[in-house]
Formats: sequence, C-alpha cells, structure tokens
Amino acid sequence: MAPTFRDGDFVPTREVPFSAELDEMIVEIRAGNAPNIGRFCGYCSAPLGQEVECVVCGERTERTPAVDKIDRDLAQIYHAKRKREGLYVHLAAWTGILLATGLSILMILFLPGWTKVFAVIFLVLGGYFAGVFFGNVLIQGFAYRAGLNMFARRWTEWRATSRTARSPG
Repeated sequence: MAPTFRDGDFVPTREVPFSAELDEMIVEIRAGNAPNIGRFCGYCSAPLGQEVECVVCGERTERTPAVDKIDRDLAQIYHAKRKREGLYVHLAAWTGILLATGLSILMILFLPGWTKVFAVIFLVLGGYFAGVFFGNVLIQGFAYRAGLNMFARRWTEWRATSRTARSPG
C-alpha cells in the first residue's frame, strides 16, 4: 500500500500508520534518553496516552488492547526510514559540495593572478550553499517520500509476520 498525500502533505492511514510522534520517541529510546515503556496503540504502536482511540490508525482499545512497549522490529522500521531519508539528503548535499569544488578548481585554473582568491571564497561559500540547497531544498521532499514508501512496504511485511496484538482489519 502506498502512502497517502493531500496537498503535498502525508496523511497517516490504517494501511500506512506512520506517526511522527512515535518516530521522535523511537529516536529518544534508541539514544538511551527515554525508556521503552508507556501506553501504545496495539495496532500501530502510536503513543495513546489515556485515549481509547488511536489518532493515527483509528483503532479502538476495546478492539485491540493497548501495549506497554514498542515492538523492536517496528522500531527498526522507523529507524530504517530515517536512514533512507538521510542517505538521499547526504548524497545530494555531497553532490552540491563536489560540484562547487569542481567549479572552484576550474576558476583556479582559468582566473588570472590574484583573482584566484575568488575561487577560494567560492569554494567555501559555494560549497556550503550548494550543499544546503541540494541536500535540504532540492531533494528533501523526494527523500521524505522515499522514506515513507520504504516504511509502507516494510510496515506491510511486519504486519503480516508480527505476533503482536493487532486486529485483522
């Protein structure tokens, strides 16, 4: 199942119940800054608090009881999503930096005398701005969508094989 987007924004569904709140919580748990304990949706593991219905997938606790911790395999899926996004962003940023470096080298080769100083300035500033532009502006949306697509695929596989308490449909 593919992620759902409305007006360019991701909308969590029962089929792709990605939770940004759970994503941040998993980062804190993996870093050792928070314990893996709480009250989570029995279907998608989104944090529930005292709610009886999950705001991410719509599952009710009387149908699928809440769980007290996040499944390790699901946490790895969330982590893999972040790694996929980071891979695309870092590759794009390094592409921008290498492009600026190449242009600086060309400037050094072809500019006369003291004007080569501009090539060095361009190397520093151009490399920074090219990295930011390629990594954050140009590729960020694509990276986010690629991460969500990977999450959707792995979520479906996990859901089919997981033994956690989840309702069938």
